[in-house]
Amino acid sequence: MKKKRIEWIDIARGIAILAVIVGHTLGPYNGKFVGSWIFAFHMPIFFILSGYLYRQRGIGREFFNGIKNLLVPYFATVVIMFLINFVALKVPHGLGIHAYFPNTKTAIISALFGAGSNVIGPWKWQIQPIGALWFLLAMFIAIQLFNLIIVITNSFKGAEYIRFVICLLLVIVGGILGRIVYLPWAINAALFSVGFIYVGFLIQKYELLAKLSDTSYILWGGLWLISASFGYFNLNVPNSPNLFISFLGGVGGSLCVFRISQYFVKYESRHWLKLLKTYGRLSLIVLCFHLIDLNVIAVAGHLYQIALPHTGVLTAVIIEIIYRIVFVTVFVFLVPKTPVLRNCYLMRQFPIFKRKPAFS
Repeated sequence: MKKKRIEWIDIARGIAILAVIVGHTLGPYNGKFVGSWIFAFHMPIFFILSGYLYRQRGIGREFFNGIKNLLVPYFATVVIMFLINFVALKVPHGLGIHAYFPNTKTAIISALFGAGSNVIGPWKWQIQPIGALWFLLAMFIAIQLFNLIIVITNSFKGAEYIRFVICLLLVIVGGILGRIVYLPWAINAALFSVGFIYVGFLIQKYELLAKLSDTSYILWGGLWLISASFGYFNLNVPNSPNLFISFLGGVGGSLCVFRISQYFVKYESRHWLKLLKTYGRLSLIVLCFHLIDLNVIAVAGHLYQIALPHTGVLTAVIIEIIYRIVFVTVFVFLVPKTPVLRNCYLMRQFPIFKRKPAFS
């Protein structure tokens, strides 16, 4: 029997993935408060939701689920981006595309390393970031680690205290590494994000959303604002002026978005909410094609340059944001109807190899 989707979770994911698009399109407003406010929650919320929806699986099964649902979309997106990049190298300044990678070797190293931003480290590696796709690699590793923790500690007395200590240590190690070296596959972020997954796990286990009072959201919202006032939280490193405050801000911002999403459920018949839920339900597609747009599609930059002299910076940025949302919306509706693409991005609904029915 097919499980019914939890509507407020799709709404929360929709809000978050649109915030990702806005955060990546701020341009001249990078470094401003609105950017810090968005970055404070827009990635932590996905890890917290993963913890909220977590169900224990065998180590092998979780590993193959991660490959199917996270790594296959990652490499499918890489292939699409490489193909567009190859054409852009052959036809420079044409077709509304541009070359993000200067050559094939750089592209392959970038994809295999999976960095979200500039790579730091004592070895001074020269590696071009792959961009927002770091999230899929970090989520894969973080989920494997968290599931391993749950499986190992299940039979222990005081299991929850042991899990807390292990997750806390991983968060601390991830934060320390973020100041020293950027490891492949955003391992730093994965270690740090195990803490967010654990928070989501506790929220669901102890039914905390039902127990939180409306006035408590003043505190959570305050933590979100304080985190934003401290500056950018770059989870892919991870790095911020104060990682402890950033962690609390990520939790506070996520809880506030959960509350807003639960409130929005009452408007389920509205077209705008149905679209928002679609973005949330297909947030993986939105993220992957947003990355393609960011890296190898040149339209947004052209629109900004055309609009800027006539409208000013703010309106030009808004036009860019609208374009980027329209771009991913096309693929939100196109991918589920397109063979091969839907097998890569929606493997749960469209598996490549269907199981044979069991005979009684």
